[in-house]
Amino acid sequence: MTEETWSVDNSRLVYGVNRNDLHFLDITDEGELCIQIRNQRITFNEIITKIKLMKGEAPGYAASFTLRVPQLITYQVKKLKAAFEKAINETQYAGKFIGIYPVKVNQRKDCVTAVMRSDPDYGLEAGSKAELFLIKRVLESEKHRHIVCNGAKDPEYLNLINECIDEGYNIAISVESPHEAQLIVEMFDPSKTNLVLRIKPYLKVEGHWSHSTGRDSKFGLSIHDLNRVIDLLDETGFVGSVQTILAHAGSQITEISAFKNFGSLMTKIYSELRDRGLSNLKNIDFGGGLAIDYISARPPDLMYQYARLLIEGVKSQLEKESDGYPSPNIMIESGRGLTALASMIIVEALEVRSIFPESSGKLVSETTLEDEEKLMKKIREAVTLSEIAEIWNDFHTIYSGMTLAGLDFILEQELITGKLETAVRKRLVELDLKSYENEGLVRSFWRPEHIVIGNFSVFNSIADHVLVKQHFPVIPIKDLHVRPETTVRLADISCDSDGEIAQFYRRSTEKNWFTMDN
Repeated sequence: MTEETWSVDNSRLVYGVNRNDLHFLDITDEGELCIQIRNQRITFNEIITKIKLMKGEAPGYAASFTLRVPQLITYQVKKLKAAFEKAINETQYAGKFIGIYPVKVNQRKDCVTAVMRSDPDYGLEAGSKAELFLIKRVLESEKHRHIVCNGAKDPEYLNLINECIDEGYNIAISVESPHEAQLIVEMFDPSKTNLVLRIKPYLKVEGHWSHSTGRDSKFGLSIHDLNRVIDLLDETGFVGSVQTILAHAGSQITEISAFKNFGSLMTKIYSELRDRGLSNLKNIDFGGGLAIDYISARPPDLMYQYARLLIEGVKSQLEKESDGYPSPNIMIESGRGLTALASMIIVEALEVRSIFPESSGKLVSETTLEDEEKLMKKIREAVTLSEIAEIWNDFHTIYSGMTLAGLDFILEQELITGKLETAVRKRLVELDLKSYENEGLVRSFWRPEHIVIGNFSVFNSIADHVLVKQHFPVIPIKDLHVRPETTVRLADISCDSDGEIAQFYRRSTEKNWFTMDN
């Protein structure tokens, strides 16, 4: 593909914008990245100009900043509710949808209030005493909203929960261990208490946090602890206080079909617990797990599929039960799925560093010059990948381990290496890369040869990239109407070795597209 035939449509595909979860991003005819919401459009360059005018002289101002768009939170909250309502109507499911936002995902006031303004009945989840303090203040005039209190609970946390109940807040307390159950029966009045049994889901699904589920999870009651807790609640008159069972299958779950099995499993547990005397059980809380499609490769109706599969799993299992139990309400604690899109990091590029010397540099040694000419000739004449691999290996055999020859030799070695990599890429393009594009050696020739230093911190901004190799889209804000010059690694200004983004998600097209430097 030549530079002249490149268009903004090519860039839309390469960067995944204007579709799926990145539907709110688009590219102008002039190649500028923009945000488009409700038929209103503003480019990122316009946003940066406005910020500079407002904050440019303020103390502590940095050219890199976080852009927050609460309208996207509203969009996601309404989209999730609509997806479940559609699935409920289509399947004629008798239960209702109850949305819960876990404030641990983003505790900022502008985020939490955006969720609340989006739906008058949306609830909140606290995972600690500090989070409950926050929720208590936020919901002071809206005490009807559901509050689910998760996390390990010491007497101080439980005392705060008790205070909130006495003040009229609508609180459900998750029981996550026999120790917590003992504290609860000692400190609470069963007639005023709404309990949630948090259970370990004995299944594994694919996702970035799949290791935190199943038997080895630190969260929830193991099967033997569940039996102990139910016996204790029965003995102390708290069985009637249990209204909900809860389990988390994971976060950023990529195996979407697994939600149907998850729905069936939790419904089976729901039915069996009602058989054991938990007659007030009426809700199943499926926790989080809804993935954000950062790579724009999943179906555009991912939210609806998620809702439909869960409800189908619940409904099919209910139909197998002979006791005719009521359809449980479906509670969802989606966090990232609601708020992730509303936060973007605008990174100022400070400089560009090259891995190799400029290709225009001249070789000093006549011997090295001869070696380069011979290798270049062999590359031009090669017709198979194996030939190219042999040439490349011969080159490294000759030059590896010779760095003690001095600085001039290292410079020449780097210069010829850069030139050879460029020549190999060009030859592979001529030979039709499509036939062996998945070969590891071939991919290595397209690793970025430039590093852009950005004024930001990966750990502060997108820690999940380092912790679980979560892909985050990185998109230039201008010149998207022309073919990219090259690929780069985006490195931050910290001293952390992991402080960079080098992963590039390649999308499938009928033809291979290349940067200007191939």
